[in-house]
Amino acid sequence: MELPTLWSESNTLWMVFALYFAARYRPVEVKLEGGFQYFSMERVCVLIGIALLFFPRTHVSYLATSLHPGHAAATTGLCLTIAGLAFSAWARDVLGRNWSGRVIIQKDHQLVTAGPYAYVRHPLYTGILIAMTGTVLIAGDLGGLLGFIFALAFFMQKAQREEQILVSEFGAMYANYQANTVAVLPRCVHV
Repeated sequence: MELPTLWSESNTLWMVFALYFAARYRPVEVKLEGGFQYFSMERVCVLIGIALLFFPRTHVSYLATSLHPGHAAATTGLCLTIAGLAFSAWARDVLGRNWSGRVIIQKDHQLVTAGPYAYVRHPLYTGILIAMTGTVLIAGDLGGLLGFIFALAFFMQKAQREEQILVSEFGAMYANYQANTVAVLPRCVHV
């Protein structure tokens, strides 16, 4: 496949992933709000990250600097995009009704520690970051890499807010879970 075809395939995968999440949306009853400022560094990071990662036409001047020679890296990128989105979809399925796009505790919220959550506290973010890494490899330019860095900053900030609200809700149970798992990158070997 040529690079434009790989980019198109990657975009199609991201659209299917977004539609999957939209189809699974349902209103929730909020018990505790994790706080979100409409104008915040977190919001700036996500907006810049999305613009740079998914809209390569915004890459002017130095942002368009190529990072790799081509096809092998881009094909690896497509494989990472597929794997990352599949991992995130699995995490979303396991999370079930406890999922919300906002940082909240819902009425009757449960702490999920099964499936990918047995290894990683934020597997949705892990999968999305893996898929974004793949997208950067397909795009192959400095602008995509900078977009990934902004997206990473967003996910780290959001994960931190989630951890705070989960500790306040589940106390020692969540602290124990934290002690036995990693935040975003899974442990490959347990010693």
